[in-house]
Amino acid sequence: MVSLVRLLKVLFTLSLALGLTACFEKLPMTTFHVVTEWGHDINRVYLITTIITTIVFFAVAVPFCYALWRFRDKPGDTRIPVQVKGNHKLEILWTLIPVVLLIFIFLPTLEIIMKRHAEPDPGALTIEVIGHQWWWEFRYPDLGVVTANEMYVPENTPIVVKLKSADVIHAFWIPRWGGKMDVLPGVTNVLTYTTPTLENPQGDYYQGHCTELCGLSHARMRYEAVVLPKARFDSWVKTAMNPPLIATALEKKGQDLFMSKTCFTCHSIAGTNAVGMIGPNLTNLGNRRTIAAGTLPNSKDGLHQWLRDSIDSKADYQTVKPGSLMVFAENFVLTDDDIKALTAYLQHSTAKTF
Repeated sequence: MVSLVRLLKVLFTLSLALGLTACFEKLPMTTFHVVTEWGHDINRVYLITTIITTIVFFAVAVPFCYALWRFRDKPGDTRIPVQVKGNHKLEILWTLIPVVLLIFIFLPTLEIIMKRHAEPDPGALTIEVIGHQWWWEFRYPDLGVVTANEMYVPENTPIVVKLKSADVIHAFWIPRWGGKMDVLPGVTNVLTYTTPTLENPQGDYYQGHCTELCGLSHARMRYEAVVLPKARFDSWVKTAMNPPLIATALEKKGQDLFMSKTCFTCHSIAGTNAVGMIGPNLTNLGNRRTIAAGTLPNSKDGLHQWLRDSIDSKADYQTVKPGSLMVFAENFVLTDDDIKALTAYLQHSTAKTF
């Protein structure tokens, strides 16, 4: 009966573990369900390491537990155990075994490191990634495209990601793509990927995050890697930097407000006089799924909340993104009607069809 209960406990534990693993595979930040060669290489090394450490654990734990039971103190037993002063053969053996096991871990690890430092494909797409407090800038020097908080790439394509920081230390990580890399001020670090095959024919979104504590809103410094079919990516490139298309009087009012207030001094919108370099490029804001680096949905309510929170001069301002640099002067006033106009301009006029 006792054995049956133990067996049921083991089966329950295994089913729970498998269930949790299946749940993890569905999470956006999972490392179980990777989609790149680099991610598979890392998981392979983790699997080898896990198997080896599990074997070592049982190889040590089982004899240890047996020794505790076999040589336990027994009432009335006053015998002195045999005193063993050493065994050179055993000492050599338990020195060599860890060395051999470490070699099995070291060799595949070295293989991955060498692959990471290999020369990138000559035709690889180059993307310059600049970390800011607290948002991400993506520049495509060969394509003339600049965007923010969404990194568009074609499927099954080698890419070179050049990482820089505009201020403090950040870290670039797309969990389902593989390892992470520090983003340092004054230094350019490089990552190479072959982008994944599409799971959704229209395009896939992979969540990324800064993984280096970089200030108050470090946890709100997200971005998305958007993988598109190659033809659709080419279409995105052609339309990405198109100027805004004003379709309504409300959007025209929003554009006038954007240019008459201080917005244009920090933000850029292609085809207009807004050429600021401090804040995110807003040329294609209408196509993004989120605003404020993944903090809010890119909806009318989301943008209204973001603008109101950023310009509010009360003590409880910046509840959305503490420490945000988008804080306006005391004499800067936006009414709710102004925010509605700005929202219409930024969300509708900058939306591109590709």
